[in-house]
Amino acid sequence: GRRCAPGEKPFQFFLCHHKAGAGNMARLLKMHMQQDSAITRRVFVDSDDLRDLSELFGIVQGQVEKLVILCSREILSRVWCIGAAFRFP
Repeated sequence: GRRCAPGEKPFQFFLCHHKAGAGNMARLLKMHMQQDSAITRRVFVDSDDLRDLSELFGIVQGQVEKLVILCSREILSRVWCIGAAFRFP
């Protein structure tokens, strides 16, 4: 992706998912999104972009334009998934 313009958030999308329930789907979706010319900035997937789990909510709050929740059966069983949804501005 290209560099962010001033005031733009670095991640155009954040793919919120339960790893066991939708991890493969998140990876496939990210790959397809990155091929779309309308998506000009990065797509966040935790396994690619997160170095420290304690930073997750801050990234969601301040660095993401759009939140996409992949609704698998397990999504509401993970505090990190629920927290990301509630921290999104």
